[in-house]
Amino acid sequence: MLDSSDMLKFFLNLTLCLVLAGSAMAEWKSPHDLKLEEEAPASLIPFPREVEWKEAKIKIPAAEGWKLKGNAADSVRIAWKGLLHDIKGNAKGSMTVALKKAGDKLDAEASAEGYILQVGKKSITIEANAEAGFFYGLQTLRQLVHGKKTLTQCRIKDWPAFKYRGYMQDSGRNFRKLDRLKKEIDLAARLKVNLFHWHLTDHHGWRVQCKKYPILNNPKTRERDHNDTYSYSEIRELIQYARKRHVLILPELDMPGHSSYFPKAFNCRMESEEGMKICTELLNEFCKEIPKALCPIISFGADEVHIANAEQFVNMACKVLKANDRDHAQWAGGRDLKVHPDSIQKRWAEGFAGCVKSLENISGRTLDYAVGYSNVYSPAMMVRRYFFMRPCGAAKGDENCLGVVLGIWPDGKVDNKEWIPGMCNMWPAMCAMAERGWIGGAGQGDGFIPEMPAIDTEAGKAYHLFEQRMADIRQSIFKNEDFPMWPESSVTWTLVEPVDSATAENVRNKVLNNELDTLTTKKVNCSNLYFRTRDGSGNQGMYRNAKTGVTVWAVTEIQVEKTGKYPFMIGFDAPERSNRRWTGVPENGKWSQAGTRVWINGQEVNNPKVYKLAGQRALAAKVWGFSDPLDLEEVWWMLDPTELTLKKGKNTIVVEQPYPGYHLDWAIHFTPLFSHK
Repeated sequence: MLDSSDMLKFFLNLTLCLVLAGSAMAEWKSPHDLKLEEEAPASLIPFPREVEWKEAKIKIPAAEGWKLKGNAADSVRIAWKGLLHDIKGNAKGSMTVALKKAGDKLDAEASAEGYILQVGKKSITIEANAEAGFFYGLQTLRQLVHGKKTLTQCRIKDWPAFKYRGYMQDSGRNFRKLDRLKKEIDLAARLKVNLFHWHLTDHHGWRVQCKKYPILNNPKTRERDHNDTYSYSEIRELIQYARKRHVLILPELDMPGHSSYFPKAFNCRMESEEGMKICTELLNEFCKEIPKALCPIISFGADEVHIANAEQFVNMACKVLKANDRDHAQWAGGRDLKVHPDSIQKRWAEGFAGCVKSLENISGRTLDYAVGYSNVYSPAMMVRRYFFMRPCGAAKGDENCLGVVLGIWPDGKVDNKEWIPGMCNMWPAMCAMAERGWIGGAGQGDGFIPEMPAIDTEAGKAYHLFEQRMADIRQSIFKNEDFPMWPESSVTWTLVEPVDSATAENVRNKVLNNELDTLTTKKVNCSNLYFRTRDGSGNQGMYRNAKTGVTVWAVTEIQVEKTGKYPFMIGFDAPERSNRRWTGVPENGKWSQAGTRVWINGQEVNNPKVYKLAGQRALAAKVWGFSDPLDLEEVWWMLDPTELTLKKGKNTIVVEQPYPGYHLDWAIHFTPLFSHK
């Protein structure tokens, strides 16, 4: 029984969640005219700031007929090579792409990365005032021509709303090879992403070569990937590689927290007097080996740690970096050391209310990590969160609101590192982040959207158009990558409000007998239904205040033209990729370990998948599970689609989903991968 104080807190939190979620759904506005998106001849991510489509089309000549005219820097030639690779047209003739100075056609805000792309009948021009503008103009042109036989004449004037649009990788916990990181930088640059936050050290090891203290590279000081170290030459190589694609690498040497390897090597903690001397030498060596021209900003972490001499340690790190003429950054969350006034704040938070609060009163230079980490939620939730957000809580950037960074933290051990982008929903979330970071937005969308806005609202239309663009991008830019996101706004569910599981049989009978009008229901138009997320994520979802021991039902109708087997992506939990907290692999024939049931046209359907780990891997308590690597069977969106038999005409699908417990996700993911009505 809650006392009066607890009840007041409960209702205040509920009111805050409802007001913010409601305002996001009611007031969110697209930063561009959606008609321009509907008329677009190709799927562009991010969508341009200003665009004029013309009716005339031109046949695309074969790649050998294309010519580049103008002074092209290395990065432009890299983008040009990519453009020629993407051209599939085979018309006779030639096409010249001319690079020209934009001059005052681009104002100060747009001059650094902006461009003007004009596609004419016989030629194409890209006007810019900086190398980055020409690079991004070619990236847009690549998306316009990819797989096309014709090119629509147009004029695009484009520039970013925020200075930085970034992503991070945690190589401290799970070492990533250089070739893979290069590939990811190439793909990110195609979305006009320009910052890679490289988390180089964590509890499991100091991954940077150390000349002064080679013991840091000794396998005995590491808990995982024992023999994996980045040499200084490799770090310089990757930074230079990224620079040629207009991506700034922000390295992080995390201290004094996240450093359990340190006492193993030196028999002291980082914040001790001896430890701070060693940290000073480590920072100095890194700065000497990686010059300012390659690395103007370094993060020293300072997160999730409590020490008695916090101010002394932060001042020490900032002083050393300043002496090396470096800008510095540190984490700015509720469990971190106080941020130095001169540091860039990397703001982050846990839970819905925490994310909103963390972006209030921005008074110093800030990078926004607060929307959430892509390893926590299931794919659609992260895409929605980034799509409807406002970086730094602002419509566009300024001297303090620097931009947004997608956090990828697969804390748990991953044996096959190639699985990380798919397991952590990296590319779909990056598409949404890149869209919002580039184009900005004046609408209030900072609140989490627990359910899709109605399709006839501006927010609903905008998201529907975006997920269609994303589906096309998946088949072009990301055709060789794990891309776990499928259009979800084409499915309308009728939800039966949660009831005590003790009365489930009575409600179930009414649902199966199509007596929905006798029950309390609501309509939701999306295939991914979020009822309540686990405690650590802030209890988000449509029924975020539900208690264990209730059940919900979802009913939808899908119409197909002939009887047969049809593919669906189906799942009922999203295991935390950081600590594996979840319901576990279903028993064979079952849909989950939570008691999920499915009916099609009144007949109960068993799960046709056969699992090698059937009935295993449940981790439902508030514990940490870092040591056991995730198996693909634990991540439903990484598996092959589930095929279900549908009859010709209308099919009624019913899903019954009990609430499994506070430390687990309560959700239904049931996405058809085929055309239907």
